[in-house]
Amino acid sequence: MPNLFVREFFKYLFFFFCFFVFCHAGIYGLVFPFAAGFAMALVWCNQKILWVLALYALSGLIYDFSLGTIVAVSVFAVVMIAVCGAHKKLKKPITFGTFLVYGFLAQGGFLTYQILQGGDVLFAAFSVVGALVFFGICKTIFGAILQGEIFKIKGAEKMCALTFLCALSLGLYGITIFGVPILMAFAPFVILLFSTTKNVANSALVASVMGLGTALLDGTSALIAPFVVWAIVASAAQGAPKPFPALTLVAFDALMGFCIGFYAVYSIAWLALVAVGALAFCFLPQNAIQKFGEWFSPSDDLGMRSVVNRSRENICKRLHNLSDAFSEMDWVFRQLIKGGMTKAQVSAFLVSEVKEKVCADCPERNICHRRCLEETSSILQTLVGGALERGKATLLDAPPYLTARCTRVPTLVGTINQLCQQWKSYATAMNNIDASRVLIADELRGMANILKNLANEIKTNISFDATKENQIINELGFHNIVCADVVLYQQNLETVSATLVVRKSDTARAKIPEVVGRVAGTKMAVAEVASSPRAGWDILTLKTAPKYNLAFGTACVAKDGSKVSGDAYSIIKLAHDKYLLALCDGMGSGEKAERASSLAISLVENFYKAGFDSEIILSSVNKLLALNNDDVFNALDICVLDTHSGTCDFIKMGAPESFIKHNETIEKVVGGTLPLGIMQDAQPAIIKQIMQNGDFVFMFTDGITDSFESTEVLQDFINNMVAVNPQTLAENLLSKSVELCGGARDDMTVIVAKVFRAH
Repeated sequence: MPNLFVREFFKYLFFFFCFFVFCHAGIYGLVFPFAAGFAMALVWCNQKILWVLALYALSGLIYDFSLGTIVAVSVFAVVMIAVCGAHKKLKKPITFGTFLVYGFLAQGGFLTYQILQGGDVLFAAFSVVGALVFFGICKTIFGAILQGEIFKIKGAEKMCALTFLCALSLGLYGITIFGVPILMAFAPFVILLFSTTKNVANSALVASVMGLGTALLDGTSALIAPFVVWAIVASAAQGAPKPFPALTLVAFDALMGFCIGFYAVYSIAWLALVAVGALAFCFLPQNAIQKFGEWFSPSDDLGMRSVVNRSRENICKRLHNLSDAFSEMDWVFRQLIKGGMTKAQVSAFLVSEVKEKVCADCPERNICHRRCLEETSSILQTLVGGALERGKATLLDAPPYLTARCTRVPTLVGTINQLCQQWKSYATAMNNIDASRVLIADELRGMANILKNLANEIKTNISFDATKENQIINELGFHNIVCADVVLYQQNLETVSATLVVRKSDTARAKIPEVVGRVAGTKMAVAEVASSPRAGWDILTLKTAPKYNLAFGTACVAKDGSKVSGDAYSIIKLAHDKYLLALCDGMGSGEKAERASSLAISLVENFYKAGFDSEIILSSVNKLLALNNDDVFNALDICVLDTHSGTCDFIKMGAPESFIKHNETIEKVVGGTLPLGIMQDAQPAIIKQIMQNGDFVFMFTDGITDSFESTEVLQDFINNMVAVNPQTLAENLLSKSVELCGGARDDMTVIVAKVFRAH
């Protein structure tokens, strides 16, 4: 409520200011159409009629407290209140043509008084007709503004706004302080404001219109040229902080007045009013300037940007729907997982099968399975259990009681072995089917999460900033960098993005990210350079620079006697300025180990590039390798470094410890899970660390760790290494390991990454 009251107060204060100025706005001092036309427009725009008419009457009486003014404002108020009240009571809207008639009748008091007093009827008629015309002009521009429907001033609205400004300048030129028109304070403010639209032609046009307003008062056009000069000077100085163009305008005015003699009369009071207007512009809030720029900026792509946000909303909804579909498929596949029977259930099932196959037609069946049921069932369960555990049962496993009584012991033992073997084959097949279903379900869940994350990334509307875009173009121009277009927007809470179209000769200029970063308020870095469809131009994409950068070093050697190393490694950049360091040690050495480790690394790379979570990636890769019948196992060591947050995730499956070397200390990272491919349900060890400027990450295979006497000795050696180049550190560690072993007794691979602050 307080904010609403303040807004209303200043709105009606502005109305009173306009009424007072328009009372002084007489064309050649004879025709005064503007105050009445403005009052009609405010009534038409559903402003509070009593307040509007009261302000109109007060301003008129302050200007000329006479019988003629009292009659004119009284009749105007009575007619307007009467017709508006009647239409409201009848609930019948007023058409534009009807309102023109009412406006003419409302000015009947003024026209009648002029006729009765023997005034100049012709000029009085011009005033009445002019008020009707000015009403149409004010209605066009203020109707949209006061009802909050305006987003960008269009052609007709621009012409009406310029006409309103001309009338306002006419009135301000007729009001003086110390003999100087107060227009000399108003004009600098308006010209500086229009210069923020970065359109010199618009600024010069506005200046000319205000100069034309002064010509309507006394027929002289002496102020048109100075105002145009102000517009050119103010536009040229834009891009710098607000005080700079304001000070430049005041300085040029002093130069024209005192040194060149541009004005017929010039004084300190004149210069002081110019300075007051320029100072008022300096205190204007930036959000008000930005809003004004949205109205009058020459940019015509606001509709396109709105379409971009609507498209993002539609894509977000579709991604959420796809995510829900994948989640549903994940649930369906998990319902298909049958799971295995317990050992007791398997034993009971096989015993029943043995009875059916061996004992069904036996003459002694009634004795064994009725009189001695418990004893016979116990013997069969023991034989079946032994066959399941040891792989087969023998005649020696049958107790003497059974061999003395049963004539089918060899058949019984053979059938048990056959059924157990069949059951194991069936169980293996079912386990593989279940494992496949779990794998597919995991991938479906991963896809659902990816789609949901993508939807969340584009959920928020992009916030464009036209004012800063124009500032970037101007500042780059100061550095002789030609920029045809800029799109600057807030991509998310952490990232600001900018797309620039620049000349190919300027593409590599270091000033571009510097200028964009200064305007955007954050450090920027070039993320992508693409050729523009327009010959001779490039499209640059800049994003918020990450907090840290990385430098890498690698060193590896194959086991003595092996043609290839069984180790494989990868260093790639992921989305959102993350880096993947992956190291895989295949079991054994040679080509077979190399194929296994390369396959694991390739799977890990592609899963991470697709955006899957670490848990799903390692679980899926593990299941895929476990389904392989070659019994090839891999130790996998992964490090994901986030250069924005400075966090580091170590993911280990059967891999040796890693180390983080700080400036003076060293930290060990240990993960004790099984290697890839041994058990389908094995889970990776995930350790999160916070990195600091200057830290080194050391990752290596067990060929390195086994070459040192103990982990502590390896840790001390790394901590005492003094090189700052990660490649040198990797090579030195590998050389020391080979030296300690007297040769490469195993495949050895080292990855070293250095984390350092980017800005």
